[in-house]
Amino acid sequence: MSDSSLGLVSLLLFVFHAFCSYIFNRPIGGQHLQIGRLSLSSIHDIRYAGTLYSKSYSFTYTMSSITWQLHLPRPTDPRWLTITANDIFYTSTSSDISTAKLETVLWFFPMLFRFTAGPWANVSIDGLRIRVQKSTATPYWVQQMRANLVSTFLTGEFLRADVFRTTVRFAGLTEHANDKPAAYTTARPDAAEEKEGEQCGCCSPNNTSKSNGYRTYAHQEEADAFAHADANTTGPLRVGDEDELRFNLLARRVHISNTEGRMYTFGRIDSQLRRNWAADRGSFAMIAEECRWVRVHFPFERVAPRAWYTQVLSSIFHFPLDLLRTAKDPSSSMNLYVTRADVTFESFRLRDAELLRKSVALAREKAITSNIDWSDVFFDALVDAFTKCRWDVPH
Repeated sequence: MSDSSLGLVSLLLFVFHAFCSYIFNRPIGGQHLQIGRLSLSSIHDIRYAGTLYSKSYSFTYTMSSITWQLHLPRPTDPRWLTITANDIFYTSTSSDISTAKLETVLWFFPMLFRFTAGPWANVSIDGLRIRVQKSTATPYWVQQMRANLVSTFLTGEFLRADVFRTTVRFAGLTEHANDKPAAYTTARPDAAEEKEGEQCGCCSPNNTSKSNGYRTYAHQEEADAFAHADANTTGPLRVGDEDELRFNLLARRVHISNTEGRMYTFGRIDSQLRRNWAADRGSFAMIAEECRWVRVHFPFERVAPRAWYTQVLSSIFHFPLDLLRTAKDPSSSMNLYVTRADVTFESFRLRDAELLRKSVALAREKAITSNIDWSDVFFDALVDAFTKCRWDVPH
């Protein structure tokens, strides 16, 4: 029996145990489903708890309500079903996930009415929060999502990147009480050069904000985010500074196209990786806003679009194949939109960083295809870095 068949059998068994536990109101097969109120168009107060892997992994899933509404498809709006879930919380042994609202819209022949480039559903998530306790026990679906995203960053085509900047700091990360926050300024550097009455709209009094007593301007976000990064790295080390690393990544309005007909767009990305070797701890945090994962037409589909009757026949004949592909990989038949995603790893190791592993694997692949000995390249780079370092020996 194949892996997909085993997965389908396991899913059906889970559903059967959950249904029986709801009917008899007791745990069955390690699963227990509870529903507060049930109607023809909604379900309220859902709680589902269970255990896996010989009770070594436990989870609890709660949802305040889930509603569904049927629609009559129209050429201007070919949706036929809308499913909305509110206040979703998933807690487990290894991670916690929550979202305020999840809405799924199912389309009726979306390619025929030119609403999507193939996916039959649009999924919108409002306020996604993911907290992973240890990078060594990352959930499988988080690993897949991270690997897919990192591969796109390394091998995809960047169509737009208004701001993309990284900074690395190796020590002196401990902040003191008298340190001024680096993300705020009291005034813009070019404020004296502007004439009175000629301020831009984002610098008007109504569009400025205050935090910790300092005023910041809307259009200064990109400039002020790393305004003091270079100054901090060149300062002398203090007695209390520990041996630690901080890697920051800032990006604004990034559009990336991968080789599988998918477009990744991000309005804002802020991420930070920290590692303290003295205390043997590390963490990772990322905030991403206005995230979209959309299927786009391939170049040949844009050059030679199909006629409407050809598209109808193609959609009908490909519908069974789409069902099989959706059962195997549900994400292949949907477009995804996330208003804001907060991802946190409380304990993170550098060896678990997907970007580092993918970068090394890609470099090795390029070296092999170019007939370059990987060991020689690494040794030469290490010797070159060693010879160029300045070693200060205390007297």
